[in-house]
Amino acid sequence: MSKLNQKELKKAHKDLQIDARQRVAERGVLQFRADKETILAILDAADRRKMPVGALLREWIQDKLVLEDAYRKSPDLLERITVLEQTVSYLQKKLK
Repeated sequence: MSKLNQKELKKAHKDLQIDARQRVAERGVLQFRADKETILAILDAADRRKMPVGALLREWIQDKLVLEDAYRKSPDLLERITVLEQTVSYLQKKLK
């Protein structure tokens, strides 16, 4: 068996990664159940941010918990954010 050159090694690694991700996605388990598309989207997001999936999910969950806590402490916060988002969207369309 001959050694793989750098390009072949990268391709083999990528193929194994794709295969492993497909198996994970088809199983639908990453500490919770989700459909294949959701899992692949999570894996892609982790790649873009160059972070492990678990760390990304922890960060997302922590962010959501902070937002939930803020909403609980200030129920009108969500309404104010919605109005701001609508206003920004309106202004963006107007500037085009």
